[in-house]
Amino acid sequence: MTIPIIIKLLSSLVLIIILNRVTKRLPLALLGGAVFFAVWIGLGPLGILEVAGTSLFNWNTVGLVALVSSVILLSMQMSETAMVQELVASIRSAFSPRASLAVIPAVIGLLPMPGGALFSAPLLDNFDDLQGINPNTKTSINYWFRHVWEFAWPLYPGVIVACDIAGIELWQMLVYGLPLSFVSIVAGYFFFLKQIGTSHSTSIKVQKFSFVPFLPVFTVIVLYGLLQFIAPAMGDFNQYLPMVIGLFASLVVLQVLRPLTLDTWVKMLISPRIFKMLLIILMVRVYGAFIATEINGVSVVQSMANEMQHFGIPSLPLIMALPFLTGMTMGVAVGFAGTAMPVVVALMGPDPNFGVLIGTVIFAYVSGFMGTMLSPLHVCMIVTSEYYKTDLIRSYRPMVIPAVFMILVAFGYMQVLSIIV
Repeated sequence: MTIPIIIKLLSSLVLIIILNRVTKRLPLALLGGAVFFAVWIGLGPLGILEVAGTSLFNWNTVGLVALVSSVILLSMQMSETAMVQELVASIRSAFSPRASLAVIPAVIGLLPMPGGALFSAPLLDNFDDLQGINPNTKTSINYWFRHVWEFAWPLYPGVIVACDIAGIELWQMLVYGLPLSFVSIVAGYFFFLKQIGTSHSTSIKVQKFSFVPFLPVFTVIVLYGLLQFIAPAMGDFNQYLPMVIGLFASLVVLQVLRPLTLDTWVKMLISPRIFKMLLIILMVRVYGAFIATEINGVSVVQSMANEMQHFGIPSLPLIMALPFLTGMTMGVAVGFAGTAMPVVVALMGPDPNFGVLIGTVIFAYVSGFMGTMLSPLHVCMIVTSEYYKTDLIRSYRPMVIPAVFMILVAFGYMQVLSIIV
């Protein structure tokens, strides 16, 4: 009896989840699942090395490594220079207390810092005299608004990996994914902010608004946009190059504004955070390369599409459930993006039109990320709950209805994009 490739692929996904739970080493789990899948579809040792080598040693991989490294460096640099604290002070001077409750974690969320919710959690303690504020509401507000940009923001490794696997430009994910971020903000208002009073907090020291703390983030955005407009060939050479240049410029701007010592730079450059994330990214590329390879002249993707058509298996439930369950199990966006997204892309079959592709990827990404938001392994919830001394299980309960709401909206949005784009 011939085992369908979809079963082999799903089995490799289950193996990755199990290995990650047992070893607590996602790069090792990804490597194990990739090799397991490669061997099962008939690749020998030389074939495995050839496919893996081709996926790792190319300019796109170099660009991806440079991009992820630069993102992490910028977040560490802003933390080391206290630029984030200055940014928050400016926000407080420009918004009402209730709006600031959302804006502070949302702005911190523009920087993809692992466990970054712990950075913004203490800042919400300045609003304790507002009516309706308590540790549970602060936990929900900090956790939700910290992640409103993760559906589209091109600095997040999960978004980068998803775009790389699906063959979507980062700017396209930003343009088409941003409406989901706005929906998330609206959902956060109705589910979490609306119950908070509007009186001013006497504990906040009003300071003059300053644009300076926003310069590093805006440098990346503006320069990336300009390069896409005036030098589109740069993106054709390497799709990550414009963003890498923008990030490098931001690092330079921040160094000029707030110089760090050579010792501090060395400490940041050899940070385990960078190497761990790079290992994850590289293993994701290897896993995706095995899914994209050909066996007996037929691509794995095409074989899978043929099997599904033959057995009449609906793809939609898998497109939602796989990322959601993987995200809930791993608790990190890059985990579900790297493991479930190749399956999602494969389920669409060869050469889907762009509307179907972008709509399905966004739906799958929102489903997966809502899984991470409900995951007991999500570092941001763990550190936020620990800081506010709230019960971890009870802290997740307010997230369930907004998460379901986001998935339903993303499903409808997918239908719209598949028709009009």
